Amino acid sequence: MFEYRANLRQRYNHPNIVVAVSPDLGEGFDWILSYFEEAVAGGVSFHENQLVQVGWMMVMLRPFEQGDLEVWEPRLDSMPINWTRGATSTIRHLLLQREVCAQLDVEPVFPTLRQSGIVSEHFFDSKEFCMERDSSQNENDSGWIFKDKNPEGGRHCSLFEIVVSRPEVTPFLALPESVSVTYSKSVVTVAYRGRSFSSTSNIFLARLLG
Repeated sequence: MFEYRANLRQRYNHPNIVVAVSPDLGEGFDWILSYFEEAVAGGVSFHENQLVQVGWMMVMLRPFEQGDLEVWEPRLDSMPINWTRGATSTIRHLLLQREVCAQLDVEPVFPTLRQSGIVSEHFFDSKEFCMERDSSQNENDSGWIFKDKNPEGGRHCSLFEIVVSRPEVTPFLALPESVSVTYSKSVVTVAYRGRSFSSTSNIFLARLLG
């Protein structure tokens, strides 16, 4: 693991913050520290076991050696949440969601994994699905609605639970209200206010089908 460290103790008498990243993701992620550095410079104090939103993910600050704080992130393979050292998935998702928004020329509107979405009865088992973002009804509502091809019923699920079962939705979660995404194993299409782009002509979207 590569380690990135925000050296805050000497300047602000605040615990240093350490972020570990898998070498599989590459190098050059010092920028992930800027959020913590700017917040501490502005008077914010972070503490152990605090949850901090980074993109759509929530990371936890855990005690580390010499009184430092280390970032841990949720594992994305089980419910309820189990935590693992580092921020590899957090950074990967942040970059992916930003790029999807850039393809549509919109600013990201990040939900959080603790917010809910509405899923149709057979969404989790469907080969094809549609996801649409409506306006949020309250702070716990992401605005996302997830539907199978012939939707029936509906219930609230946390976005974390949805991503654990259907990771295909992850790249699109930061898209804004009024967007719709249709997804199948052969093609994905994103539509927003009269504009659309598809994996048939967009290389980036085609890569998401992998």
